[in-house]
Amino acid sequence: MLSMLLPATTLMLVTAVVWLNMTMRRIIYVKQQGIDPQKLVTPEQVTDLYDERINAVGNCFKNMFEVPVVFYALTAFIVVAGSADALFINLAWAFVGLRALQAAVHCTYNRVMHRFIAYFAASVI
Repeated sequence: MLSMLLPATTLMLVTAVVWLNMTMRRIIYVKQQGIDPQKLVTPEQVTDLYDERINAVGNCFKNMFEVPVVFYALTAFIVVAGSADALFINLAWAFVGLRALQAAVHCTYNRVMHRFIAYFAASVI
């Protein structure tokens, strides 16, 4: 059972790294640009005031709470049902690897088709 929880824990760590990346980039950007934090009250204001690189990491962080939520639920179901076999474990690791790749693309050079291929492959898994 533990071996089925390792991929889920790893994906949580990937999400935490994206969150830290987003937070640091935002703090640095606000300081460098002299933005009054009160001007960042709504998501629309955040999108308008941050540049594309900062928004990409924020969008990546939001994305980490979309399809991966289904992965976490399925992982819990498989563990509770006692069905964690080699196939599920390997598929879980493949999903996590592809989601980590998607996050890396999203947070760096952000090429949409590269991101999409990783997203689509992970979603199929």
